[in-house]
Amino acid sequence: MTAVVPRMKGRITLRRGQAARPDPARPPADGGGPDLCGLVFLFLADDQRADGSAAWRRGRSVLLEVDKKIAATPGVGYRVRALSGRDSGALREPRRAGRLSRLSLRRPADGVDYPRAMATTRAAVLRDVAALRLAGATVARPAVVFYAVTPPLADAITADEYGRLAREASVTWVLPEGLAALMPPAFAAGRAQVLTDHYAVADEVAHLVRGSTCGC
Repeated sequence: MTAVVPRMKGRITLRRGQAARPDPARPPADGGGPDLCGLVFLFLADDQRADGSAAWRRGRSVLLEVDKKIAATPGVGYRVRALSGRDSGALREPRRAGRLSRLSLRRPADGVDYPRAMATTRAAVLRDVAALRLAGATVARPAVVFYAVTPPLADAITADEYGRLAREASVTWVLPEGLAALMPPAFAAGRAQVLTDHYAVADEVAHLVRGSTCGC
Protein backbone atom coordinates (compact mmCIF):
# COMPACT_ATOMS: atom_id res chain seq x y z
CA MET A 1 0.00 0.00 0.00
CA THR A 2 1.38 3.39 -0.97
CA ALA A 3 1.45 6.01 1.78
CA VAL A 4 -0.15 9.34 0.94
CA VAL A 5 1.85 12.39 2.03
CA PRO A 6 -0.41 15.39 2.75
CA ARG A 7 0.32 18.42 0.58
CA MET A 8 1.63 21.48 2.39
CA LYS A 9 -0.66 24.49 2.25
CA GLY A 10 2.15 27.04 2.25
CA ARG A 11 5.20 27.40 0.05
CA ILE A 12 8.77 28.02 1.00
CA THR A 13 10.12 30.51 -1.49
CA LEU A 14 13.73 30.57 -0.30
CA ARG A 15 16.37 29.63 -2.84
CA ARG A 16 18.97 27.02 -2.08
CA GLY A 17 21.45 28.32 0.47
CA GLN A 18 19.30 31.36 1.31
CA ALA A 19 18.53 31.83 4.99
CA ALA A 20 15.24 33.15 6.33
CA ARG A 21 15.28 36.89 6.88
CA PRO A 22 14.98 37.67 10.59
CA ASP A 23 12.68 40.33 11.98
CA PRO A 24 15.08 43.23 12.75
CA ALA A 25 12.98 44.24 15.76
CA ARG A 26 12.80 40.80 17.37
CA PRO A 27 15.57 39.69 19.74
CA PRO A 28 17.44 36.49 18.73
CA ALA A 29 15.79 33.28 19.98
CA ASP A 30 19.03 32.10 21.58
CA GLY A 31 19.23 35.19 23.79
CA GLY A 32 22.59 36.14 22.35
CA GLY A 33 21.57 39.61 21.17
CA PRO A 34 21.53 42.93 23.05
CA ASP A 35 19.61 42.99 26.34
CA LEU A 36 18.05 46.38 25.64
CA CYS A 37 16.78 48.25 22.58
CA GLY A 38 17.38 52.00 22.35
CA LEU A 39 15.74 54.46 19.97
CA VAL A 40 17.61 57.60 18.95
CA PHE A 41 16.36 60.40 16.69
CA LEU A 42 19.06 62.63 15.20
CA PHE A 43 17.57 65.89 13.95
CA LEU A 44 19.52 68.45 11.91
CA ALA A 45 17.66 71.76 12.04
CA ASP A 46 18.68 74.36 9.45
CA ASP A 47 17.26 77.87 9.02
CA GLN A 48 18.54 78.17 5.42
CA ARG A 49 20.55 81.34 6.02
CA ALA A 50 23.02 82.15 3.26
CA ASP A 51 25.91 81.83 5.72
CA GLY A 52 24.56 78.67 7.32
CA SER A 53 26.09 76.06 5.00
CA ALA A 54 29.22 75.58 7.08
CA ALA A 55 27.19 75.22 10.29
CA TRP A 56 24.88 72.72 8.60
CA ARG A 57 27.82 70.60 7.40
CA ARG A 58 29.29 70.71 10.89
CA GLY A 59 25.95 69.59 12.35
CA ARG A 60 25.77 66.69 9.93
CA SER A 61 29.28 65.63 10.88
CA VAL A 62 28.47 65.71 14.60
CA LEU A 63 25.29 63.66 14.25
CA LEU A 64 26.96 61.04 12.06
CA GLU A 65 29.73 60.73 14.64
CA VAL A 66 27.14 60.26 17.42
CA ASP A 67 25.56 57.47 15.38
CA LYS A 68 28.86 55.60 15.14
CA LYS A 69 29.71 56.06 18.81
CA ILE A 70 26.45 54.72 20.21
CA ALA A 71 26.67 51.70 17.88
CA ALA A 72 29.59 50.45 20.00
CA THR A 73 27.58 50.46 23.26
CA PRO A 74 27.69 46.95 24.81
CA GLY A 75 24.38 45.39 25.81
CA VAL A 76 22.24 47.91 23.89
CA GLY A 77 20.99 47.56 20.32
CA TYR A 78 20.39 51.12 19.16
CA ARG A 79 18.12 52.02 16.25
CA VAL A 80 18.42 55.45 14.71
CA ARG A 81 16.34 57.81 12.61
CA ALA A 82 18.00 60.73 10.85
CA LEU A 83 15.72 63.71 10.25
CA SER A 84 16.13 67.21 8.82
CA GLY A 85 13.58 69.96 8.36
CA ARG A 86 10.53 68.65 6.53
CA ASP A 87 12.15 65.30 5.81
CA SER A 88 9.70 62.36 5.68
CA GLY A 89 12.32 60.02 7.14
CA ALA A 90 10.12 59.41 10.18
CA LEU A 91 7.87 57.33 7.93
CA ARG A 92 10.63 54.82 7.17
CA GLU A 93 12.02 52.08 9.38
CA PRO A 94 14.77 53.13 11.82
CA ARG A 95 18.24 51.84 10.99
CA ARG A 96 20.67 50.01 13.19
CA ALA A 97 23.11 52.45 14.74
CA GLY A 98 26.38 52.91 12.88
CA ARG A 99 24.88 52.61 9.40
CA LEU A 100 23.99 56.23 8.62
CA SER A 101 25.73 58.03 5.78
CA ARG A 102 25.99 61.64 4.63
CA LEU A 103 22.98 61.03 2.37
CA SER A 104 20.92 60.15 5.45
CA LEU A 105 20.98 63.82 6.46
CA ARG A 106 20.13 65.89 3.41
CA ARG A 107 19.69 69.62 3.58
CA PRO A 108 15.99 70.49 3.13
CA ALA A 109 14.83 72.83 0.38
CA ASP A 110 13.43 75.26 2.96
CA GLY A 111 13.93 76.04 6.63
CA VAL A 112 12.88 73.83 9.49
CA ASP A 113 9.22 73.85 10.57
CA TYR A 114 9.75 73.14 14.28
CA PRO A 115 6.12 72.48 15.33
CA ARG A 116 5.61 70.04 12.48
CA ALA A 117 9.01 68.44 13.01
CA MET A 118 8.40 67.89 16.71
CA ALA A 119 4.91 66.48 16.12
CA THR A 120 6.24 64.09 13.46
CA THR A 121 9.11 63.00 15.68
CA ARG A 122 6.78 62.38 18.63
CA ALA A 123 4.45 60.28 16.46
CA ALA A 124 7.41 58.23 15.23
CA VAL A 125 8.65 57.73 18.80
CA LEU A 126 5.29 56.35 19.91
CA ARG A 127 4.97 54.16 16.82
CA ASP A 128 8.49 52.72 17.09
CA VAL A 129 8.25 51.98 20.80
CA ALA A 130 4.94 50.18 20.30
CA ALA A 131 6.27 48.15 17.34
CA LEU A 132 9.44 47.07 19.15
CA ARG A 133 7.56 46.07 22.30
CA LEU A 134 5.07 44.11 20.22
CA ALA A 135 8.02 42.25 18.71
CA GLY A 136 9.20 41.29 22.19
CA ALA A 137 12.02 43.81 22.67
CA THR A 138 12.75 45.61 25.93
CA VAL A 139 12.73 49.27 24.91
CA ALA A 140 14.48 52.01 26.87
CA ARG A 141 13.36 55.63 27.02
CA PRO A 142 13.96 57.11 23.54
CA ALA A 143 16.42 59.96 22.98
CA VAL A 144 16.15 62.91 20.58
CA VAL A 145 19.24 64.91 19.61
CA PHE A 146 18.77 68.25 17.86
CA TYR A 147 21.69 70.00 16.18
CA ALA A 148 20.18 73.46 15.71
CA VAL A 149 22.01 75.90 13.43
CA THR A 150 20.02 78.63 15.24
CA PRO A 151 17.85 78.35 18.38
CA PRO A 152 14.12 77.73 17.84
CA LEU A 153 11.58 80.47 18.50
CA ALA A 154 9.55 79.99 21.66
CA ASP A 155 6.11 80.70 20.22
CA ALA A 156 3.13 79.03 21.89
CA ILE A 157 2.62 76.32 19.25
CA THR A 158 6.29 75.30 19.12
CA ALA A 159 6.60 75.27 22.92
CA ASP A 160 3.47 73.12 23.23
CA GLU A 161 4.69 70.57 20.65
CA TYR A 162 8.09 70.48 22.32
CA GLY A 163 6.48 69.79 25.69
CA ARG A 164 4.62 66.82 24.22
CA LEU A 165 7.82 65.45 22.71
CA ALA A 166 9.85 65.94 25.91
CA ARG A 167 7.33 63.83 27.83
CA GLU A 168 8.06 60.88 25.53
CA ALA A 169 11.84 61.17 25.07
CA SER A 170 15.03 62.58 26.55
CA VAL A 171 16.12 65.66 24.58
CA THR A 172 19.61 67.03 23.91
CA TRP A 173 20.29 70.25 21.99
CA VAL A 174 23.62 71.12 20.33
CA LEU A 175 24.15 74.67 19.04
CA PRO A 176 27.11 76.44 17.44
CA GLU A 177 29.42 78.36 19.75
CA GLY A 178 27.87 81.52 21.13
CA LEU A 179 24.25 80.49 20.46
CA ALA A 180 23.53 78.12 23.37
CA ALA A 181 23.06 81.13 25.68
CA LEU A 182 20.24 82.31 23.38
CA MET A 183 18.19 79.12 23.81
CA PRO A 184 14.70 80.03 25.11
CA PRO A 185 14.08 78.60 28.61
CA ALA A 186 11.06 76.65 27.32
CA PHE A 187 13.39 74.28 25.43
CA ALA A 188 15.90 73.88 28.25
CA ALA A 189 13.41 73.04 30.99
CA GLY A 190 13.25 69.74 32.83
CA ARG A 191 15.97 67.25 31.98
CA ALA A 192 16.78 68.69 28.56
CA GLN A 193 20.49 69.22 27.91
CA VAL A 194 21.75 72.25 25.95
CA LEU A 195 25.34 71.91 24.69
CA THR A 196 27.68 74.26 22.87
CA ASP A 197 29.39 72.62 19.90
CA HIS A 198 33.07 71.81 20.51
CA TYR A 199 35.66 69.37 19.20
CA ALA A 200 34.47 66.49 21.44
CA VAL A 201 30.74 67.27 21.55
CA ALA A 202 29.85 63.97 19.82
CA ASP A 203 31.42 62.09 22.75
CA GLU A 204 29.42 64.20 25.18
CA VAL A 205 26.17 63.60 23.32
CA ALA A 206 26.82 59.85 23.07
CA HIS A 207 27.46 59.77 26.82
CA LEU A 208 24.16 61.54 27.50
CA VAL A 209 22.28 59.17 25.17
CA ARG A 210 23.75 56.13 26.91
CA GLY A 211 22.91 57.61 30.27
CA SER A 212 19.27 58.22 29.33
CA THR A 213 19.04 54.69 27.95
CA CYS A 214 20.65 52.54 30.61
CA GLY A 215 22.47 54.72 33.09
CA CYS A 216 25.84 53.51 31.80
